[in-house]
Amino acid sequence: MNSLSVKLSLLFAGLALLCIGALAIWVNQAVNASFNSYCEMHSSTCKCTQPETGVMGLGQDEQAFLQDSQRSLGIAAVVALAVAVALGIIVSVLVTRPMRELASSARKVASGDLSQRVTHRSDDEVGDVSAAFNTMAEQLEMKERSRKQLLADVAHELRNPLSVVQGNLEAWLDGVIAPTPEQIAPVYDETVLLNRLITDLRELTLAEAGQLKLEIEETDLANLINAEAAVFHARCQEKGVAMSADLAADLPHVRIDGLRIRQVLHNLLENALRFSAKGGSISISAVKDGSNGVMVSVSDTGSGIDPADLPYIFDHFYKADRSRQRNYGGAGIGLALVRKYVELHGGKVWAESEPGKGSTFRFTLPAVA
Repeated sequence: MNSLSVKLSLLFAGLALLCIGALAIWVNQAVNASFNSYCEMHSSTCKCTQPETGVMGLGQDEQAFLQDSQRSLGIAAVVALAVAVALGIIVSVLVTRPMRELASSARKVASGDLSQRVTHRSDDEVGDVSAAFNTMAEQLEMKERSRKQLLADVAHELRNPLSVVQGNLEAWLDGVIAPTPEQIAPVYDETVLLNRLITDLRELTLAEAGQLKLEIEETDLANLINAEAAVFHARCQEKGVAMSADLAADLPHVRIDGLRIRQVLHNLLENALRFSAKGGSISISAVKDGSNGVMVSVSDTGSGIDPADLPYIFDHFYKADRSRQRNYGGAGIGLALVRKYVELHGGKVWAESEPGKGSTFRFTLPAVA
C-alpha cells in the first residue's frame, strides 16, 4: 500500500466502481419504470395482466426480458469496471514511472554521481519536474567541476611561492648561501604574494557564499577615484606611463562600501599598469549612467585581450597567457573579486578590448536616490 502506483490503481478502481454502480442502479430503475409504463399503456395487447386476479403485473415473457436486461447491464458494468481498472493501472504506471526514475537518479546524485539525468517525456507537470531536476544536476556538476578546478588552481598558485621560500630556507640552513638582504628580499616578496592570495581567496569565498559584510554608506565617488589614482600616479611615472582622470562635474554620490570599491579600482588599475608598456597611457573616467547610476571606466593602451578569452577573464584563476601572467605576478583572482564586489553593490562589470590596442573595463554603481 506504500506504492503510489497501487494507490492510484485502487483510486481509479474505487471511482469506477462508484460511478458504474450508480449508473447501473439508475439504468435499472429507468428500464423498469419505462417497461411498466409501456405495459400500462398497452395492457389490452400486452400479456401484463394476470388472468386469475385481473391485477396489472408482469408475465413470464416480460419478467424474462427484464432479467435479461439486468443480466446484460451487470455484464456491461463488470466489463466497464475491468476496463476502468486496466486504464487506471496504465495511467498510474505512466505517472509513476518518471517518478521512479527521478527518485533513482536523485539517489545516485546524492551518492556523488552528478552525471545522472532523467528523460524528459512530456510537457506537463511531471515533465517540468524532470526538467528542473536536470537543470539542478547540471548546475551541481558544473559547480563540482569549478570546485575541483579551484582547488587545483589554488594548489598551483601556492606551490610556486612556497617552493621559492623553501628553497632559499634550505640553502640558508645548509650554508650554501648567506642570508643577505639581497637574498631575503625575494623571499619576502613571495610571502607578500602568498598573504595577498590567501586574503583574496578568503574574500572571494565569503562573497560567493553571501557572507561578506559590506559597510554601505553615502560616498563621494569622485574623491574616492582621485584618492586611488593618486596612489598609482607615482608608479606610472616610474614606468613611463601617462595617467589621466576625467570625472563628470555632476557626478552623483553613491551608496557603497568604499573599501571594496577602492579595491575594485586598485585591481583594475593594477592590471592596466601591468600590461601597459613604457610610453603608454591609462585613463579613468566616470559619468552618469542614465538617471539611476554611475559608470566608471578604466582604459589602457596595453596589449589587449583576445576575443576568445574575453568572456572568461572574470573567472577564478583564468589566465589568457599563463606563462606571461606568472612573470607579471598575476594570480588570476583579481578580476573575479572585481566582478563579485560590483555585483554585491547591485552593479555590473564588463570589458571591451582589441588585441594590440588596449582594453577598457567598465562597471556601474547605483546612485543615491
